[in-house]
Amino acid sequence: MEKIIEINDSVIQISDLNDRIYIMKLGKDAGELINHVDKICTEKKLSKVFAKVSGNQKELFEKNGYICEGKLKNYFLDDDAYFMSKFFEKSRKISKFSKEAEAVLNYVKTVGVNPHTKIDEKFHLKIANETDAEKLSKHYSKVFKTYPFPIDDPNYILKTMQTNVKYFIIEDNGKIVAASSCEMDIKNKCVEMTDFAVLEEYQKLGLSKYLLYIMEKIMKDNGYRVFYTIARSMSYGMNITFKKMGYMYSGTAVNNTNICGNFEDMNFWYKLSE
Repeated sequence: MEKIIEINDSVIQISDLNDRIYIMKLGKDAGELINHVDKICTEKKLSKVFAKVSGNQKELFEKNGYICEGKLKNYFLDDDAYFMSKFFEKSRKISKFSKEAEAVLNYVKTVGVNPHTKIDEKFHLKIANETDAEKLSKHYSKVFKTYPFPIDDPNYILKTMQTNVKYFIIEDNGKIVAASSCEMDIKNKCVEMTDFAVLEEYQKLGLSKYLLYIMEKIMKDNGYRVFYTIARSMSYGMNITFKKMGYMYSGTAVNNTNICGNFEDMNFWYKLSE
């Protein structure tokens, strides 16, 4: 079951697939929500809670058993954001792929910033509209065996398009070969660069980097001031892409996401708009 629900002025995702609760939006009564989430996790036997909170809420979460796994500088207008996690099973705390992820980060450290990007003229990039939802969902289902959100469902894509998400697609002769999205926090003017998916036969052509370049440009033109991503820790390509575009690494969430059939660690990267 994948369910997004409102609790007073907070929003959480309850996910059997990810075996976790994700606090997507934290309301005014954080203490009450923490207790409510603990109760749900115990009842449903979920093994992790993941939340993005402000600095003045960080101590409250730490007192309730949460640890900080990452940080986004200047996320809130007057504060940083912290990714806080609470584990309900010891095994969920232990990374299965720490050596592989460490090798990726060690390599990425050697990569210089190089924002220059271009793609072959045969490709066509556009912002997706509602008529693209069906084929966009099919594209995502081709790339990902599992994914933390139901982006293989055209109704989910339509719903998010109508709220706070812009989807970007690159086509080759009318076929979607790469896609991504901007998930916008309209209040704080911050945006998550996410949902990158390139067909295997079109990888290593710079399509993700070009998507990111265009996404940044459009978001900056719309007044967004902080860009960030939560990238698969074992993906050389995505971590290199964000490093080349000037993003800063700021932590890793252990066993955070069920993606492509496995629980994976996820790296945080952020960049402040110039």
